[in-house]
Amino acid sequence: MKRKLKLLEYRRLQGARLLMKGVPKAEVARQLGVSRQSVQNWAIRLTVKRETGFGGNVANSFHAEQDEFLRNKKRYKTSYQDLRCQPLGRPRMIAKADLHWLKKVLKAGAKNSGYSTDKWTLSRIQDLIQKACLAEGETISRTQVMRTIQELGFGCAKPSSENQALLRKWERLGWIEV
Repeated sequence: MKRKLKLLEYRRLQGARLLMKGVPKAEVARQLGVSRQSVQNWAIRLTVKRETGFGGNVANSFHAEQDEFLRNKKRYKTSYQDLRCQPLGRPRMIAKADLHWLKKVLKAGAKNSGYSTDKWTLSRIQDLIQKACLAEGETISRTQVMRTIQELGFGCAKPSSENQALLRKWERLGWIEV
C-alpha cells in the first residue's frame, strides 16, 4: 500500500501548530488520531529558535521554554523543517546546479562539447556526466542517464513524419524536447 506522504506531513504540521498553541500532547494525539508517542516524537523534533542579543540563534528543544514561547511568540521563529517529508530512496548523484548546466549543454548540441557530429547518444551523455558532474571513481548507469534526460524534459523517441520540423530537429540532434 502506497503511503500518502503529503497527508502524513500535513498531519505532523497540524500537530506542531497545536503544540505551539499550548495544547496538551494527549489532546493533540486525540484530535489527530495518532498515538501519544508520535506526538511526543514530533515535540522532540520540533525546534524553537530564539533570537539572541548577539545576532545569532539559539536552538532549544520544544520542552525547554514552552511557557516563555507562549508569552512572547513574536520573539521566536519556528522551524517545521524537521517535520516535513524527506525524499525517499537513494540520494541523487547529480546536483541540481549540474542538472541546469547539463540541460544547457544538451541544448547547445554535441559539436559544442567536442564531438564530431551534433547528435547526442546515451554513451556521449554518460561520458559527459562522468567527466563533469561526478567525483573520481563514481559511475552512472545508462538507465540513470535515461532517467536524467527524461527528468530534464528530453526524450529519444523519433517524432512522427507528419511533424517535419520536429523530424528535422531529431535527425540533426538525435533527441527532442518532449
